[in-house]
Amino acid sequence: MVDIKEKEYQQLRKLGQKLHIPIPEAFWELEVRDKDGKVIQRHKQRSHSWVRNAYNIIYYYLCGVRGTEENSLRVRMTNGTWKIINYVMACSNRIWDSEGNGYRAPAGSDLLGIVVGTGALAEDFESYALASQIANGNGSGQLAYAASEAPVVSTIDTTKRTQWVRYFNNNSGAAITVNEVGLIIYFFYQGGNYLTDRSLIAGGVEVPNTGQLKVTYTIELTYPA
Repeated sequence: MVDIKEKEYQQLRKLGQKLHIPIPEAFWELEVRDKDGKVIQRHKQRSHSWVRNAYNIIYYYLCGVRGTEENSLRVRMTNGTWKIINYVMACSNRIWDSEGNGYRAPAGSDLLGIVVGTGALAEDFESYALASQIANGNGSGQLAYAASEAPVVSTIDTTKRTQWVRYFNNNSGAAITVNEVGLIIYFFYQGGNYLTDRSLIAGGVEVPNTGQLKVTYTIELTYPA
């Protein structure tokens, strides 16, 4: 049975097609496996927590303007430093979705791509980092971050879809509860990492010791035709 809020999203998508205003949507899916690879928990929810960084990035690329302090289009790095964006992606000779760029993190990196945390602070449009990010590693309270898989881009009817997948292994010696997930983009020419999405996971998911967490982030855009 479709709940009321989901019906509203469906109505919004249809209205966007009618008015020729594409509506972007995003989803988080978390899947927990035990040491034998058996799936013991699944959680899927919409992401409605893109932060100011994401909208500022969209705006200055769409409008062809620089992000400055005066026009309030600056972005904020995960370390809290504000940055002015002067260069477009095309200035870089790096492939946008190659390992170490954009959202595609190498193994062991907790600086970009899909990241997870234990923080349970309310979602905030001004967020620039997770409330309490889980560090990469095999020590107490840590998760081993696998490399981000190559993004999968597909088209279903008039909807364009991109999926990012990342695995996290728990070798810490104890269970870890994940309460928040985030997406961090790396701009080579800007020399910084920027959070674009932070979402709370309703109820959290517990990753047992020697278990594994798979996180899938899906972005969809339904075109008018």
